[in-house]
Amino acid sequence: MSISEIIIWTFVFILATGFITVISTAVLMRRAKNRPTDEFKGTPKEDDWDKDSWAHDDWKKGHWDDK
Repeated sequence: MSISEIIIWTFVFILATGFITVISTAVLMRRAKNRPTDEFKGTPKEDDWDKDSWAHDDWKKGHWDDK
């Protein structure tokens, strides 16, 4: 295999990789554009910290604030 063939195949590989990247990006952008955004609207999801009410006042039970 000569140097010119290596350069040609490298160029072909770079073009093919770029083509695949552009096509897959276009497909993913179209899917993201068409995705319903209702799941992001409304009330935010509750955090586990808010559910555990005992965790908020746990430091008061040990009388750490008396010092």
